[in-house]
Amino acid sequence: MNSKASQLSPRLALCASYVRQGSVVADIGTDHALLPVWLVRSGRAVRAVASDINEGPIERARLNVSRNDLNDRISTIVADGLAGIDPTQVDDIVIAGMGGDLIAAILGAAPWTKDSRYRLILQPMSHAERLREYLFTSGFAIEQEQAVRDSGRVYSVMCASYTGSVSHTDAMLYGGLLIGSEDDSAREYLERTVNSLRVRAAGLRAAGDEQGALRCEDIAQALG
Repeated sequence: MNSKASQLSPRLALCASYVRQGSVVADIGTDHALLPVWLVRSGRAVRAVASDINEGPIERARLNVSRNDLNDRISTIVADGLAGIDPTQVDDIVIAGMGGDLIAAILGAAPWTKDSRYRLILQPMSHAERLREYLFTSGFAIEQEQAVRDSGRVYSVMCASYTGSVSHTDAMLYGGLLIGSEDDSAREYLERTVNSLRVRAAGLRAAGDEQGALRCEDIAQALG
């Protein structure tokens, strides 16, 4: 690896590990184009698109791409979500560092992603259960999922693709493929989720919503 290529954080390193060898990658909400630069310099991706809705991050991305002599292999664009991406020119799509609701909205606004040729690599910072619900109800299967500790918190990174029909349980919305994992980070993620569900159940019960409280408690029990 060239010394000019920045080291990836644990979150982005896990995202990078899900990118298919030889693919063309779109990094949505890029930050300094760290991930695209790493992927192309390492040879894992042949080309990449770094996209962000704001000009500031794209300016920083352009500087990083130029510094690494990759202008011919990494393009940078200012666009809202996937609006600026040519569906015929990408294979793998990374959306990391955003809330689960926003990631779901970005995918929902790009119906062309409902095609098994694409691999979605998603890392929600919050409300991962809402993202999983969107994926499951929209026909996307989560094929791989791992938890990773980064800057004092534990996050989930999931790899999904469109299959057309996916069955799921309520527990899967909150734990995904991490349920039953013996990995320390996954266990910490699930423990944090269980605690959050129990706090929510107590709040619902105090507000008189016994049915909602019982649902939260049932999910917490299923998560272990």
